Amino acid sequence: MRSILGNSYNKKRGSVMARRGSGIWLMIIALAASALFVSAAAGDVDGKKVAIAKKNINLLKDKKYEHDATVMLVMLKDNSVPLLAEVAKDPAEKVSQRITVIDILGDIKSPAATDAILVSLKDSNVKIRRASARALGKIADAKAIAGLKEALADFDNEVRFLATRSLASIKDPSLVDTFIKLLDDPDARIRTFAVIGLSDIKDERAVQRLSALIGDPADEVRINAAIALGKIRSKAAIPALNSMLEDRNMDVRREALNALGEIGDPSSVTYLISIAERDQKDLRCAAVRALGNIGTPDVVPVLKKLLKDEIMDVRIAAIRALAKIGNSEFAGDFQPLLTDESTKVRQEASIALGEVKGNLK
Repeated sequence: MRSILGNSYNKKRGSVMARRGSGIWLMIIALAASALFVSAAAGDVDGKKVAIAKKNINLLKDKKYEHDATVMLVMLKDNSVPLLAEVAKDPAEKVSQRITVIDILGDIKSPAATDAILVSLKDSNVKIRRASARALGKIADAKAIAGLKEALADFDNEVRFLATRSLASIKDPSLVDTFIKLLDDPDARIRTFAVIGLSDIKDERAVQRLSALIGDPADEVRINAAIALGKIRSKAAIPALNSMLEDRNMDVRREALNALGEIGDPSSVTYLISIAERDQKDLRCAAVRALGNIGTPDVVPVLKKLLKDEIMDVRIAAIRALAKIGNSEFAGDFQPLLTDESTKVRQEASIALGEVKGNLK
């Protein structure tokens, strides 16, 4: 889900390598190794690395060498960042060169590049702004928050989307209000990453707004809203999650079941039992796992019944759920499963038997 936007830059680099083979790359590696050997003897390793970085930045201008030079610059890491940063923010450089360099800085993931990329994030060229917003997400430096928030007002929707995604990757608690506002954005991708941002921060202030997304037209938004509510683990989310159990999308229903299991409140047991006994296989298994997480006495008879279910995956889920509850009395229920027709069921029963017998000690 988090790779909604493909990285065309990475695809481009891969195609260059496929067309040309690895000969040039091996030559550059050999030259670099030789130079670093000499520099070590001279006590000037960093100086030689910077020199290699300069040469490879120049090679980026030649399509034949672009891929190999890119790999070398990423390997040089912090030694290449200052030089790359100058190119990234230099309006005199070609747009294509600056974009390539910004992408490389994103791959290096050094916070030392943040300031330079923030400058390019305000560039007049939309392609450079897009590359900058994307790279800042890879670096995930909190220093970029203010600049990325400004980019949310960009006239280009792709910049706005990339800025949202990058803010989500930073996972800073100060962004809760920003993400909540973005839940009303007309772009489903932006709403999705706003939800993901809230999911990672796990702030209960977001529960009410996340719960309201049960009617969002985009499946990915609803799926991630259910995941987020499960991570936050607030009982206030239970009514919304119960409603999601009736969603038209099976993935939404499954994540709602998982979330109810994470919250672990007994008030959900009735819903979960009905699904565990009658629904589609994957949903039944998710409901069984949730019942195991809740673990109250009233779920035990249902789980024991499901040990005899005709579907192997349901039997396995029931074994694991009872093992998680961990009552040593379940040993008698697991014993017959040691002769089950399914090898997987027999293995799970053996493991569960060992776990509950261990509880007698």
